[in-house]
Amino acid sequence: MIILDDRTCPVGMVHNLIHFFARESCGWCTPCRDGLPWTRNILADLEAGKGLSGDLERLALHCALLAPGRTFCALAPGAMEPLQSALKYFKDDFMRHIEEKKCPYRK
Repeated sequence: MIILDDRTCPVGMVHNLIHFFARESCGWCTPCRDGLPWTRNILADLEAGKGLSGDLERLALHCALLAPGRTFCALAPGAMEPLQSALKYFKDDFMRHIEEKKCPYRK
């Protein structure tokens, strides 16, 4: 369980986790080797104010493509769980990043 206070951006937190998992990938299987960096880049764009309207659908697609049974180990599916939860419970925060063209938690 991950608990965030009201000053912590859920998009930034998930970006940090995905960034870590992308670096930790051994690179052996394609979904992990290519999918995690692609997911990281989408989240980085959201954080930088460069998010696009279709990014949430692309992130949800990656959650499905890197699901259990689609990779050789549990690294990518484990990385997708926090993202999947964040998309479910903090969708408004993701949308604010796209609409406001910046992270709403940064002043």
